[in-house]
Amino acid sequence: MGRTVVTLVSKEQAEVGHRFRVVRIPDECSSCRLYQVCMGRLRPGRSYVITEVRPSLGQRCKITGGEMTPVVVEEVPLRLLLPRKKALEGVIVTYEGECRGCRDCPDESTLSPGEKILVEKVLGTTMCNGREFFVVEVSPV
Repeated sequence: MGRTVVTLVSKEQAEVGHRFRVVRIPDECSSCRLYQVCMGRLRPGRSYVITEVRPSLGQRCKITGGEMTPVVVEEVPLRLLLPRKKALEGVIVTYEGECRGCRDCPDESTLSPGEKILVEKVLGTTMCNGREFFVVEVSPV
């Protein structure tokens, strides 16, 4: 799997195996004293799974007022399309965004052209705009 970080989630979400996706980081978070240990460690557009729950220290969310719990999360691999020459498991390649606009392709807030990615798994093939692509799971490096 991907990168592991310690972050904060609501007490209600703090359960091993819980998955969540960060769509965007609210503006209010940037001025919060907990930002660097909370949303500041997560990437918009990425999904995470909680792998460990740590004891709460009583921190409260500036937006919801709810109790926050420290957790260890692992970034879930992204699913996207790559051309045949780049779809090799275990290889680090540069993501060029060869396919855009299909349901399996991330937008630029999730993954930008020029980013290095590790191809973790090749899942199959699909056609997009008359071209064959491989459906893969990748992690940014």
